[in-house]
Amino acid sequence: MTTRQSPLLAVAFMVMATAFIGATTLAAKALGTDRLGDPLAPLQVSHGRFVFAFLGLSLAALLLRPSFTRPHMGLHLARTACGATGVTLMFAAVAHIPLSDATAISFLNPVFGMILAIPFLGEKVGRIRWAAAAIAFAGATILLRPGPDTFQAAALLALGAALALGLELIFIKKLTNRENPFQ
Repeated sequence: MTTRQSPLLAVAFMVMATAFIGATTLAAKALGTDRLGDPLAPLQVSHGRFVFAFLGLSLAALLLRPSFTRPHMGLHLARTACGATGVTLMFAAVAHIPLSDATAISFLNPVFGMILAIPFLGEKVGRIRWAAAAIAFAGATILLRPGPDTFQAAALLALGAALALGLELIFIKKLTNRENPFQ
């Protein structure tokens, strides 16, 4: 299967995805607190998010009519479990701590992905990337405020979300070599 690469289209998709992620997290904060009425549980909010995503992808599948091959169900189930866990933990975190803190802590997911790529994908990580990971962890530690008077246990939910989403990156990487992106 040959695909035509379009860097400009890729950038547009990344910007759009980032905007959707930010809007979704903001909506989860509003739904998980009493800002719009009785707060919903994080699991309810994440299920709602996945229902709307399923509807959107179903519409796209009807329009694009992609071909599907035999999926690797084990990798898909593992990716889905990690993604759902990460999103639910993130939605739980934003209900209890400032949105900016939860988002900044969750930005550790690529760092966890990098670390997990070593044993699971056999990738090598150089000194510059390790230094960047150390800086990211230092920033997250500042946000976690690990002192006895300022520590917020809900920040650990955002850290758990980052770990789960980092593991999801590993499963996505394994799937990219086997299946087309839409599948």
